[in-house]
Amino acid sequence: MAAALTVLLIGCLLQTALCGRTEVFIPQTIKVLSGSCVTIPCSFDVVDEFISRIDGTCRALWKSDKHTIVFDSSYPQSSAIQGELKGDLTRRDCNTTLNNMRPEHSKEYLLRVQCDQFKNNFLDQKLHISVTDDPPTPTLTPSTLKVEEGTSVSLKCSAPAPCLSHPPALTWTSSLGHIQDSLQENLDRTKVQTSVLTFTASRLHHGKIISCTAVYSRQDGSSQSVSTSLTADVLSLTKNTTVSVSPSGPVPEDTDVTLTCSSTANPAVKNYTWYRADGGQEVFMGTGNVLDITASEVGASFFCKAENDLGAERSDTRQIEVQYSPKHTTVSVSPSGPVPEDTGVTLTCSSSANPAVKNYTWYRADGGRETFIGAGHVLNIKASKVSGPFFCKAENVLGAGRSNISQIDVQYSPKNTTVSVSPSGPVPENSIVTLTCSSNANPAVKNYTWYRADGGQETVMGTGHVLNINSSRDSGPFLCEAENAIGSGRSNISQIDVHFAPQILSSYGCIQTADQLNCFCETVGNPPPALQWYLDGLPVNHSDRFAISSEPLNVSGLRSIITVSQLQQRDLSTLLCHSSNSLGSATQRFFVYNLQPQISAKHQDFVMLLVFITIIVALFLVICGLLLVIRAQRTHQVVHKSTGAMSQVLTSGEANEEPNAEEEAIYINANEARQGGVAEPAANSEPNSANLPSAGPNNAEGAAEGSEKKKEEGSDVIYSTVNWKTKSRKRKEEDSVDKGQPGNSYLEEERCAVGAMSRNFVSNALEMGNLYDEFQPGPENKAVECEYAQVKFKRKSVLRK
Repeated sequence: MAAALTVLLIGCLLQTALCGRTEVFIPQTIKVLSGSCVTIPCSFDVVDEFISRIDGTCRALWKSDKHTIVFDSSYPQSSAIQGELKGDLTRRDCNTTLNNMRPEHSKEYLLRVQCDQFKNNFLDQKLHISVTDDPPTPTLTPSTLKVEEGTSVSLKCSAPAPCLSHPPALTWTSSLGHIQDSLQENLDRTKVQTSVLTFTASRLHHGKIISCTAVYSRQDGSSQSVSTSLTADVLSLTKNTTVSVSPSGPVPEDTDVTLTCSSTANPAVKNYTWYRADGGQEVFMGTGNVLDITASEVGASFFCKAENDLGAERSDTRQIEVQYSPKHTTVSVSPSGPVPEDTGVTLTCSSSANPAVKNYTWYRADGGRETFIGAGHVLNIKASKVSGPFFCKAENVLGAGRSNISQIDVQYSPKNTTVSVSPSGPVPENSIVTLTCSSNANPAVKNYTWYRADGGQETVMGTGHVLNINSSRDSGPFLCEAENAIGSGRSNISQIDVHFAPQILSSYGCIQTADQLNCFCETVGNPPPALQWYLDGLPVNHSDRFAISSEPLNVSGLRSIITVSQLQQRDLSTLLCHSSNSLGSATQRFFVYNLQPQISAKHQDFVMLLVFITIIVALFLVICGLLLVIRAQRTHQVVHKSTGAMSQVLTSGEANEEPNAEEEAIYINANEARQGGVAEPAANSEPNSANLPSAGPNNAEGAAEGSEKKKEEGSDVIYSTVNWKTKSRKRKEEDSVDKGQPGNSYLEEERCAVGAMSRNFVSNALEMGNLYDEFQPGPENKAVECEYAQVKFKRKSVLRK
């Protein structure tokens, strides 16, 4: 029980000590700009037993000493220093704003809280207000800046804000990055205006002065500013490395040029190195900040490298504008490979020059001459075997440059194919001759072939570039053909001039006519021979009796024709044809004793052909005859039945004949009569000799001739009696009716003599073949009369005959 009371007593004492203290919380010092206000952050505390006494009757009094009141919150406008109580005393908040502070207000001030039931001077804590004509300087944090490039930097600018109604405005000298403003509270509850600048350090910031400016405003509307700053120290690699060239403009080739390398770096550049950029390689040129070189078109592209402790950087590639005449002039061909003839080809001329090439000119190199072929950077031509070689010339204001000679590989078939003959002049027959074929071709000629031109045909003679032959009068004409992979080309037809002695051809001969004889002689030779006719050893020239004509025969031949009038056998027995040239002569004798034309070999061939045709025709006739015999045997029975009737008709016809008419008996083969359509008499009714008409002298002769013809045993013979009658044309027309009687056949031959002409008409009768083709007319030969032959067929057997 006693212990419990002790603990309770100790707790009460501690509570009184901790909670029952009366004090005020204000800053020790505040700096104020003259003419501005000051806001005093203030709060107080009282022991717990007095808390209830702090009520609405309380007021705040600020005193410069124990007895002088400068501000009374109950009378703010009538106080020595006008102001305003901002806090709520019932909450023990005594924040107070004093306006229009003057330098004379720079004093120590204490707070008195006076209520109806509570009064207290807070003497333990006093506030010193310092009123100055200059505003307080802002503070930069950090105060110095030394960072490496790429580091994120935050700079804080702070300025006191004693007058909350007019806080200072903070600005930065340059907008390096993001800015954020705020009003912050210090530990003593005074206010401070802050502005934070955030950026990333770069080489551009190195050496820059970064400043913060605070602008304070007075209550009368005026303002006053104050600044603070620092210098940025940004450590970086070498940057902005550049090259300057002096002189800077275009310079002629081989001129001295000064190169200067500049770079921004922290720490400073330690080494400078120069390089020439040759394509993908870097060629060392020298060291140092400054480099002197001689300008050349091959060293115009270069750069420098700057290095410090942190690293190195290289400048951009720089080009010295060196002026020079065209160099390295070249020609490109498209397509680049071998091209067929007549293909379109593009030629391009390229050259290095400064200033640029002004003119491009193209030339063909024709031996020692240069032939202009066109102008322009690009030239389109047609590929030809005569296209090249060629070159181009590039020209600017400083001079000219020309390319090497180029050649287009134009492929074409053989052209200008020629033949050379060795020896080249006339050669004797049977001598060796060398033929050489030449041709212009790309690719080269692969095959050479030789041909002999035989009229419209070509005969292969041989192959090869060179051909050796034995010269002959039949050697030519000839030609050669050259062939490559593209095509072929032919030479013109050539002829070897082969010399040989004359020769008379076998085609000589003579042709006889009624009153003259024509003999002809053909000869060949080279040189062309001369031809002369001789009779009895003497030359024959053109005259009234001898007509001589000549005509060329081929190239080296001659044909001569002699026409002899007033034929005399003895004159022609020694007719000679003589041919001669510088190499010899030839003679041919003509044999014409019987005045018959000489038959040449050609004529003999013609005669043999006629004989052969005659034999074939004869065989054909024999076969036809056999076929007719077979046909006759088939109709044999029919002929016997009609024999009686035929005999009567023949007898009656004989009685009607004129007594003075001539009569001839003619035998013909029965088969021929059947072929002609004549009915054959029957075998069982043969007429005897008493039944036949009297033939007379002519008939007897005709019968005798007919009986001499050979017949096969048992064959039939038809006896024909020919009665020659003289009639006028009128009588002839009247008798024509009787000749058409059945069972009779007539061979009626009309021969009319008109002047010296004779006409034969065979009509409405059997065709008798060659039976009567040699018959001669009778003695009557009148201009308007005709002879008629009436043929009557009668049957006789061979045994009866």
